[in-house]
Amino acid sequence: MMRRIALAVAGVPLLVAGCGSSAGMGTAAHDTPGGQPSGGASMAGDVEVAAAPSETASMICGEEIREAVAHTLTVPEVPAGTHTWRDRLYRCGYRLGAGELRLSVKDLDTAAPGKAYFQGLRARLPGATVIKGLSNFGFPAFETHHGDVVFIKDHKTLWVDASRLSPARLPDGMAREDVAYGVAAAVIGCWTE
Repeated sequence: MMRRIALAVAGVPLLVAGCGSSAGMGTAAHDTPGGQPSGGASMAGDVEVAAAPSETASMICGEEIREAVAHTLTVPEVPAGTHTWRDRLYRCGYRLGAGELRLSVKDLDTAAPGKAYFQGLRARLPGATVIKGLSNFGFPAFETHHGDVVFIKDHKTLWVDASRLSPARLPDGMAREDVAYGVAAAVIGCWTE
């Protein structure tokens, strides 16, 4: 647990600089449901479908989180992320020397669907264990030994998946779970600012 707290504290200088909008999000592979243009919403039956992710969700591909990825993995250049948006799921993938780091946010606005998605993901990921104490920042969270860290805040589920990173190519003493947690802590810090 002390290592977790140290990882979170190490990211504080990045967070003090402020978390802003998603400007400069990297390369676009931007998909909108039903081919709708970004910036509005469309109706699918009686359910409103967001044509673009919220600013909160977009942060995972924003400048501050790109810098947190570089800082956590001690890479010399800030990586660009490739993002997609479909079915209220915003994804951002970072191709790195150690492999691919994947972040996603299920961008929901109400409690019941948000909680259902979070619990469904927990049931689907093998070996999910609850993150407790100071390490969860006061939010429901879980992790796996494969390198997944998941938080839910304001009905939005953040999933940081470091399972595709090669352990041999990570900084000394760092495991995939450490990378996932460090990046997730930076996102949660932005979300609570």
